This record gives sequence, C-alpha cells and structure tokens, in this order.
Amino acid sequence: MTWLALAACLAWAVLLLGRGFFWLARDDDRAAAALPEPAAWPSVVAVVPARDEAATIGATVRSLLAQDYPGDFRLVVVDDRSADGTGPAALAAAAGDPRLVVRRGEARPAGWTGKLWALEQGLAEARRSAPDRLLFTDADIRHAPDSLRRLVARASAEGRVLVSLMARLRCASAAERWLIPAFIFFFQMLYPFRWSNAPGARTAAAAGGCVLLDRAAFERAGGSGRSAAPSSTTAPWRGG
Repeated sequence: MTWLALAACLAWAVLLLGRGFFWLARDDDRAAAALPEPAAWPSVVAVVPARDEAATIGATVRSLLAQDYPGDFRLVVVDDRSADGTGPAALAAAAGDPRLVVRRGEARPAGWTGKLWALEQGLAEARRSAPDRLLFTDADIRHAPDSLRRLVARASAEGRVLVSLMARLRCASAAERWLIPAFIFFFQMLYPFRWSNAPGARTAAAAGGCVLLDRAAFERAGGSGRSAAPSSTTAPWRGG
C-alpha cells in the first residue's frame, strides 16, 4: 500500500509540476491584439471541408466572409457528398459573394481518409490563385471578425509557418459542461500549450479546427499527401 501511495503522489506531482502547468489554462490569444501589423498582408484562401453540415455551414460561411482582413481573402467550401443540402446552404449564406467557391466532393479514392480527401480537393481549388497562406477550418466554427487578421499578424510577427487556435467549445447542456472541460484539460495534459508554443520545445501540437499555414512551407513538407491522389477534373460550383 505504501508503494501505491507513493506512486499516486508521484503521478500527481508530475501532473501538477511536470506538464507545463497545463491546469492553469492560462494560454490564450488575447495578446495578439498588440502585435504589429505586417508591412504587406498576405493573400489567404480558407478551405472548409463539410459533410452533412447544413445546420452550421451558413454561420461559418458568413463569419468567414465578414472578416475585417485587409489583404486578399477567398473561401473554398468542399461539399463532401452531403445528403442534407450543405452546398446550397453555403451558397445561400454567401448571398452572391464572389469570394466563395463551393466544390462538389468526389468519391474517396483508396488510401485516403474522408476529411483529408476533402481538404485535398479544396487545396486543388485554392492553388488556382496561389495564395501566400492557407486557413484550414471546420464547418461548425464561427470566427470573430478579427480572427484571421490576428492569426496572420502573429504568424508574421513571430516568423511562424503554422499558427493554430482552439475554438471555444459549446457548453450549454449539463453533459457538455461536465465533459468538455475535462476533454480540454486532457488535451492540454498531452500537449501543454506553453510547450507547444515554445520554439525550442520538442512538443508540437495544433487544433485541427483552425490552422493557418504558410503555403510554400506546407508544400515543401509534402502537403496533405496529394501524390497519392488522382488529379481532379470536376468543375466547382461558384458563388455569384
């Protein structure tokens, strides 16, 4: 029993002192408002994979098209063979804004997972305009009007090729209020945000729902695995 007690104390000591003080939940993006603006704002294309997201895609599209971003910005939504009208809902939310392209998803080839294949098709469309940066974000996230501007400002000011934010998760029901904070703490325990943000740290992490990438660096690293994918000939749906 003594050994068990010592093991339990050691485990708690590691969690409290040896994982970057993750439990303080002190790392956020409020300091981004004070970052200097880049000399020139890079062009950005956001890619949103969406499968059966008709209930949320409208709010996501509207929030992205309402960004106060000073540079060139375009949006690609990949309707991943949805059965609920996700594509038309995205177009309706854009209200004719020509910056939106909704692309019909093709059947998934062997060797691809669904979301990565949807992203790859969105990338094929994004590459048409050769943007400086890519924003990968989910179809159920609403962005604040300054979200993209802050992401780009941080990437520029700190010389980063990847910047990621974790979205504030919905905690409305009793089950959500009990389970979601525990999930966030567990994620931070595995990948302490302070360690992930340190340039010299061995720990690296990103929240897949919101990732800003330098396109050239992304391509040099191999992209999303496009060499395994056949070239696409499907024409996109275009807003406007």
